[in-house]
Amino acid sequence: MTSTDKLAAAPRQRLSLPAPLAIAVSLLGGACSAAQALVNGRLGDTIGSPVTAALVSNGLATVVLLATLTLPAVRMGLWRVAAARLPWWQYLGGALGAMTVAGTALAAPVLGVALFTVVQVSGASVSGVVTDRVGLGPMGRVPVTAVRMVSALVAVGAVTVAQFGRPIGHLAVGTLLFVLALGLCRPLQVALNGRITATASNVGSASLVNAVIGTGALVVALVAFQLTGNLRFGGWPSGWWLYLGGFLALIVTGANMVSVQSLGVLRTGLTALGGQITGGLVIDAVIPHGHRPTLWLYLGASLTIAAALAAGAGRQAPRR
Repeated sequence: MTSTDKLAAAPRQRLSLPAPLAIAVSLLGGACSAAQALVNGRLGDTIGSPVTAALVSNGLATVVLLATLTLPAVRMGLWRVAAARLPWWQYLGGALGAMTVAGTALAAPVLGVALFTVVQVSGASVSGVVTDRVGLGPMGRVPVTAVRMVSALVAVGAVTVAQFGRPIGHLAVGTLLFVLALGLCRPLQVALNGRITATASNVGSASLVNAVIGTGALVVALVAFQLTGNLRFGGWPSGWWLYLGGFLALIVTGANMVSVQSLGVLRTGLTALGGQITGGLVIDAVIPHGHRPTLWLYLGASLTIAAALAAGAGRQAPRR
């Protein structure tokens, strides 16, 4: 047996955390997701291209992660992934993440934050149940229960409540369908990234794989826009904080990869959503000219976190 075969046959150590700690990590990832949306949105508006903004974000994250190749644990994780010979579709999490970053910068200014969030969460809540049910996540098949279905519906209602009183932008059917697709893909992205993490047994290795694939997909998209004459460029902004999207992406992706091992796809998504809304409250409170937090926002954040906790109630053992 070759060394590669021995590595492939070696038992995998599941990166499982106690549920309370996993929830805290997922909440942090959600809060960073809100900050990332703000940063990449502003960067995309300044540059004039959401794809370019997403490439800057993913590219910086990739550069940072390449430095982790000096760590033996990261290199070992990459060997595990290579030795496992996973199906090609299990590597699509990085491409889906890149599409989400670019899509957020493109669609949120068109629809407004309220409608964008409601549509995306509606898709993600439904898709999270399906993704867990068919067993795409690292925990295997998770049965659909009444509690899990109700928690997904509560999450949708909570986001709606949180956005009461905010403008929802202009109705654009094509953009609405695109955002719905982004929401449907979000739990799939978490599930696929979780599989890579479980195979690598190292978050750094899985994050590097995710970042390289996402950056590659964005380069292809950027070339396609350039060749068709649809690429706009308004110059590089001077504000240093506009380039933090890549570093925030590392936290978001890493938090999802770790949390999904313990919480499953639906519960991870709902918990991250609670962190995203809470992060939005802080951003609205501290950024000049931002939306002032309302009672509806606080109520919506509380309902969303409650839905995330309820999603794990009465769970049966996952089926392999």
